[in-house]
Amino acid sequence: MIRRASNLTLALALSGAALLAGSVPAAAGGTVTCDVAAMSARAAQLRAQGRDSEAQAVERRIRACEDADNGNSGPLWK
Repeated sequence: MIRRASNLTLALALSGAALLAGSVPAAAGGTVTCDVAAMSARAAQLRAQGRDSEAQAVERRIRACEDADNGNSGPLWK
């Protein structure tokens, strides 16, 4: 019983932290800045090291930043 209670407490704490972390940009005015040039350089560096999956993740973030700059909200589902 104690183990279930501690698991529930941990789950509630983590979900509260996730909600708090998700609401921080909205409280800060909703602006997120992306340094696309630095991110592109990082992706190139990762590709040179052979870390392609990490480079692809950085490139996805670059595309998300560019889409946000263009006012594109993205697909309705992911």
